Amino acid sequence: MENVTPMLRQYLEIKKLYPGTLLFFRLGDFYELFNEDAITGARELQITLTARHKDSANPIPMCGVPHHAAANYIARLVRKGYRIAICEQSELATKGIKLVKREVVRVITPGTAVDQQLLDSNESVFLAAVCQDGDTCGAAFLDVSTGVFSATQISGANSWESICECVESFAPREVVAEESVAIRLRQRFNGGDSENALPGFRDDSAMSSSGPTITEVEARSFELVDGTSALANQFHVRELDAFGLRDRTQAIRAAAAALRYAKDTQRAAAEHITDIAYFESVDSMILDPVTLRNLEIVETRGESGSRSLFQLLNCTITGMGARLLRTWLLRPSIKRSEIQTRLNAVTELTDTMLREKIRFLLKKVSDLERLIGRLNLNSASARDVIALGQSLSQVPAINETLSDASSLLLQVLNENIFPQPKLTDLIERAISDEPPVNLFDGGTIRDGFDPELDELRTISRSAKQTIASFEEQERTRTGIATLKVRFNNVFGYYIEISKGNASRAPEDYERRQTLANAERFTTPQLKEWEAKVLGAEEKIIALETELFNRVRDEVRAETQKLQSTARAIATLDVLASLAETASLRNYVAPVLHDGDEIEIKGGRHPVVEAALRDAFVPNDAYLNNSTDRLLIVTGANMGGKSTILRQIALIQVMAQIGSFVPASFARLPIIDRVWTRVGASDDLASGRCTTRRRAV
Repeated sequence: MENVTPMLRQYLEIKKLYPGTLLFFRLGDFYELFNEDAITGARELQITLTARHKDSANPIPMCGVPHHAAANYIARLVRKGYRIAICEQSELATKGIKLVKREVVRVITPGTAVDQQLLDSNESVFLAAVCQDGDTCGAAFLDVSTGVFSATQISGANSWESICECVESFAPREVVAEESVAIRLRQRFNGGDSENALPGFRDDSAMSSSGPTITEVEARSFELVDGTSALANQFHVRELDAFGLRDRTQAIRAAAAALRYAKDTQRAAAEHITDIAYFESVDSMILDPVTLRNLEIVETRGESGSRSLFQLLNCTITGMGARLLRTWLLRPSIKRSEIQTRLNAVTELTDTMLREKIRFLLKKVSDLERLIGRLNLNSASARDVIALGQSLSQVPAINETLSDASSLLLQVLNENIFPQPKLTDLIERAISDEPPVNLFDGGTIRDGFDPELDELRTISRSAKQTIASFEEQERTRTGIATLKVRFNNVFGYYIEISKGNASRAPEDYERRQTLANAERFTTPQLKEWEAKVLGAEEKIIALETELFNRVRDEVRAETQKLQSTARAIATLDVLASLAETASLRNYVAPVLHDGDEIEIKGGRHPVVEAALRDAFVPNDAYLNNSTDRLLIVTGANMGGKSTILRQIALIQVMAQIGSFVPASFARLPIIDRVWTRVGASDDLASGRCTTRRRAV
């Protein structure tokens, strides 16, 4: 394409830097896609495919979406597994500039999405990285939107199968790996599917409806020495021993690759990623994917009206609370002391007055974890900052409410919820009550915050008022009642007179443009006022941007305290939610012990009980590891055999997240794993069953 226009040449140069992405190229009020990207985008979004230079021998395919609606289109593509490079103008389009500079500001991928349209408030969006060296495999999991970061490694003959099960339990939207590992991951999760691969991208975006996007990256992303240094720099430490990563080389390699990929796509320092947690499978109760599905822990297999255990227990107020509850259910604790401290806190929160006061305050708290994430990724809007300030304004009242707490966990949470009076005051003084969505629309900074900005606004308003009165003055002077003073981005301010009255224009009118039905003019006086208005407005936008960035930087400097506050409030939200459910459904606190006896009296299946119109018939159960190791349950179809088996498992899971349980009494041990092989289509709450499988 030798004779391409300067704009297309710019597009092609940028496209070369981002292979394997769909390049959304900003042109005025639209994002445009060209060539193969346009063909793919038009097909997937079901929008019109057109072309530049249609009449030439080599027309250029193109399609576009309005910039104000682009987020929804991008979300649709990302959910299908595509990677989107967002190319914005990096300078204002002013007179004298024929081709503005453009650059890619970030790359949106399934595993690094931070935009609200791509996020479910109740679910974490994990990016995973997987590596292997011999019989040792490593994996890391990063939620870019919140900064939650963890890693593990597994050795032995079954390490690959075990690491894949670990990946399944986190349900990442995207997994990065070097070529050889990526091939095996596709075979495991996507069946080797490559139908959705982008042209020339070697299956890197291949994605099936049942698995994550598998993205192949260069082997150097997993380099150990550079990776160790990158992680240490990110966490501002000399060594990684304090994070449990000493001699965990595969975990380090995976974590480094995940961090690098996140920073490369976001094109930001991501300072909200402040630590990493090393974990092993023995650190929590193991619930493999089959067990999670059969017990319907977080997702239901029944009809649309049925509910999972997560949906039943989720009375949280905030999105970050819901995500934490989901995490607890996927990986219940096996530490008795941790479980007991949660139970003690839930017990205290069964006090209706205390619980309702806390839940009322939480209703005014936004998703702090993700707000902090967007601040550190330079994608936070003024409205995000307002939401953060309003959330922080609730902290003193939360501290006061928890000041008399007797349970240890509530006391610890209170100590980790930090008031930020200076930040709250700064945000209140700096940001207007209803800021625009786009910073360049003006009006983000509150009047009175900056004297220079106030002066520029006065100049702009005064000049605009003068121009408005100028229109009436010119109508009187020329006798043309239909004369209008208008503005557009190309010509600035101009006088418009209809064709029939054009001959009556005064001699000092300078013609600017001829239209079919009108003539456009300017005058020396209008030019002078235009210069004042536009000059002031350009300075206003530049100064507002500078002031907003300054406020954002001051808020960002408190990231660690803000994250501590967010995580403590999320935990408080979960505990209050569990107390709310316990109070509403008459659950009791389980008695934990170090033995092997499961003793349940008056046990009920939590989900089935909630779905039934009639009272649930309770059941007793007793098991131990010596005299009562096995229960043989008999009865007719739909008699509740599978239900009681699930019920025992769910009561145990609920107890080990720190929840009260549906029973009149429950004495339970700490167990490290649950296996189930319950009927593939059993759904007693919906009146369906199968006798093909049973629980073990």
